[in-house]
Amino acid sequence: MSLEVFSGTSIPRELTTAAMEFLWAKWKTLQATGDLTLQRLTEESSYPLRENLVYLMTAGDDFVYTYVGEAVQKAIGRDRAGVLLSASGNPMSREYAQVYRKVADSLIPACLRYTLPTSQNGKIWQRLVLPVPVGDAAVCIVVYSELIDHHREVYDQLFKTAPDAMVVACPIANDVGHTKDGWVIMMNDRAREMLNFTGSIGNLRLSQVPQFARIDVWGRLYGPKAASEAIPIPAADFDIELMRFPHVFGLKLRPKLPNLAAGNVTLAPALT
Repeated sequence: MSLEVFSGTSIPRELTTAAMEFLWAKWKTLQATGDLTLQRLTEESSYPLRENLVYLMTAGDDFVYTYVGEAVQKAIGRDRAGVLLSASGNPMSREYAQVYRKVADSLIPACLRYTLPTSQNGKIWQRLVLPVPVGDAAVCIVVYSELIDHHREVYDQLFKTAPDAMVVACPIANDVGHTKDGWVIMMNDRAREMLNFTGSIGNLRLSQVPQFARIDVWGRLYGPKAASEAIPIPAADFDIELMRFPHVFGLKLRPKLPNLAAGNVTLAPALT
């Protein structure tokens, strides 16, 4: 089974969000007091639970979707309400069914973690599976799903601790579309060290950083490919390598090479 399954009276805490913790604690409280119903479990919450919830009812050896929240619909591309789990087209439906059957038979919750077989992005899904008895024989399976995405935290850490000094800025353009400045949106530790900058980058423009104050050729960053020669820039203490992205540009800073004239810095050719 490609699912990581946790069953019993506890769930893994390292990835769970506050909403999942709340739902888990509420289920335990309602179950212990004999007040567990679908309405009591899913209502009266400050968390947006319903958009991440799926309800399934037992249907013989199968399960049928009776409700699919908006966030789940968006993730899977359609509303599966009224569809059998076995006919849903999900490549992991058989594995889900094994877990749901165990939860329905034992009335013991489970927590799942997995990546989809078709995924190439490394994102992890996790599900809290809660049984809610309905009448004398039927059981409603309440599934709360969350998407865990570690891309941002990994990228941020790699950027922050990179040995190269890097600054990323969002272009500020004039009325003809030429870049005249940039809002600083990222600055790593090495860049702060080179620039001797210890302040906040909130509302900070490149022109407000002393080392960039006299640079007046930012328009060339998004200029035509014909401008391929190196551009000398006075009053700088380092060489600049331009990294152009669709909506932002990055500046990789390097100490000035000994053979360059004092007071000049070389800007890498503009990219198309």
